[in-house]
Amino acid sequence: MWLSGPLLPLLVPELARAQDHPVEMPETLVEGLEPKGIRLGSVIALPRVNFDLRYDDNIYNRPDKVSDGVAVVRPALALQTDLPRHSLRLDARAEARRYFDTPQENSRQWSLAGSTRLDFAERITLTLDSGIARRIERRGTYGDQFFTDRPVAFIDKNVSARIAQTGGVIEWQASIGTQKVDYRDALQSGVRVDQSFRDVRRDSMAVQVEYRRSTKLGVFVRAVGTRLVYDLGRERNSRGFSVLGGVTYRITDLVSMEAGVGYVKQNIRDPQRPDVSAVDYRVKFSWTPTPRARLELDGARTVERSPLALGATILQSSLVASGSLAVGSRTLVGLEVGFLNNDYNGFDRRETRLQGEFTVSHKLTPNVAAFAGLSGRHQRGSGVTPREYDGFAARIGARIAI
Repeated sequence: MWLSGPLLPLLVPELARAQDHPVEMPETLVEGLEPKGIRLGSVIALPRVNFDLRYDDNIYNRPDKVSDGVAVVRPALALQTDLPRHSLRLDARAEARRYFDTPQENSRQWSLAGSTRLDFAERITLTLDSGIARRIERRGTYGDQFFTDRPVAFIDKNVSARIAQTGGVIEWQASIGTQKVDYRDALQSGVRVDQSFRDVRRDSMAVQVEYRRSTKLGVFVRAVGTRLVYDLGRERNSRGFSVLGGVTYRITDLVSMEAGVGYVKQNIRDPQRPDVSAVDYRVKFSWTPTPRARLELDGARTVERSPLALGATILQSSLVASGSLAVGSRTLVGLEVGFLNNDYNGFDRRETRLQGEFTVSHKLTPNVAAFAGLSGRHQRGSGVTPREYDGFAARIGARIAI
């Protein structure tokens, strides 16, 4: 997520999932090493740009496939301080897509984000994050429901604060955040369609306490409170909580895991609408079996906003496994496989998507790398008019990082 800092999603995963998982190729396996940057006194500038050409045999992610090629440019610039204690980071990112034969699918996205970390005595840190972004609902995701002429666009704003104490036998962290999503009007067959019924504010609070039984083993309890407030259709408003307990285990410096299970509950304001009640889970695993290989697993369950007026929420379950292998000193081979399930509240619909990509990245110079990828996706569903589709994509491109 462009607007989520590296620490906040660990505690408030709802803010990290402001947009549905992409239905195309993941970017994590081609990002490569972090740039060294350009030093400007006590500030380091980190410019980066990715460019690639893609072919997709199903750009709308529908049963009746339409294929096209697309050029994608993703520039980014980060400014971060290099201070012994406190830190400040500013991020600016953008993405432009231009289709060869389907110009109505052209899109642009951008984001601006800032993060400040203050270090206090007794190993206490305070982190403040804020951001604003223009995003689109990717075709085939839960936010793309209306067969619009162009991708649906929205403005995403968020502010959050997190305080934590780490390094002792008892570690704790607490956070509070708010996120506002405002949708732009869409077009259907040339007719303007008001999307303001989708505008929503999400407020979140979270607390986690962990008892470190040893340097390897920890036991934690996490509680998260969530409130969804829609601008229109207030009967869809909801509030709820998630309570989860689990363990963290650092077997060696090369193997670590986090696993937890609990309960999630979201109460809908309208008594005629069913509440959300389900088992909650969180799993995170990292293993480096050799200096050249790395395996990771990440899974979670969250309550998301609804894109439809007849629904209040979506219970989203995800699991992503990835692996990378260094071949020689310049080539990195990667594989990522993801599972996503959306369970719609308010009516009977469930959709499950499987997706994956195989990538190869080759470093040409210390600052330039070329990459290629092959990906596929498969979605099936049940209930009322689920969206079902399959797709294949290929891409080739380059990354420049200074």
